[in-house]
Amino acid sequence: MSAEEPLEIFLAPAPGVQCEPREVFELAKRVATGSANDIQAAQRLFELVRDTVRYSVRVPFDSLDDYLALNTLARGRGYCVQKAALLCALARAVGIPSRLGFADIENNLLPEELFKITGGKVLSYHCFVEWFIGGAWHKATPSFDKALSAERGWRLVEFVAGQDLLLPATDLAGRPHIRYLKQRGWRLGVPLDEMMATWLEEVGPTCMEAWRSLPQAEAAS
Repeated sequence: MSAEEPLEIFLAPAPGVQCEPREVFELAKRVATGSANDIQAAQRLFELVRDTVRYSVRVPFDSLDDYLALNTLARGRGYCVQKAALLCALARAVGIPSRLGFADIENNLLPEELFKITGGKVLSYHCFVEWFIGGAWHKATPSFDKALSAERGWRLVEFVAGQDLLLPATDLAGRPHIRYLKQRGWRLGVPLDEMMATWLEEVGPTCMEAWRSLPQAEAAS
């Protein structure tokens, strides 16, 4: 699809983007009520998803059900694609055209214990939201919550009107953090088959199985 698609297509449900349930609409409306404009509504939704859903890769990830808004809210945790899919759903529910953007990144502060599921610092299909607010498309990355950022000494992604909200290049101590390597464009919904095929090719079945085992290992601990 081109960037010139009609805005209406960015308001409808899509695979993994669950904006149609009454509970999703009511939550989005409650958070956005009283906003002066779509920018303020977007900020409130962004901060809700950023901070009330903790960032975690110790979650199920290989079914589209794992990305649905109600499931992510109930779980209270999610990794970047799940949190972006939730924000996208909430935004669409209140009439903000939204889609999912993808990029490959290098995370120079990736905890070593996660190398067994990533195979290294390069992460394919990092996800964020692209939404049409204030008359233009902007990126918004709700991945890392306030508590995690404070704990790790990372720079918090804060909402600034008229700017793309991307993961910072350095942490609070000035150490290199995130480097964007390759933009993969946007999708209307979660391209799960595409992501899984790429991850399997790039990191191999052993890493994928290690990721699948994390939720069970955490539950047993």
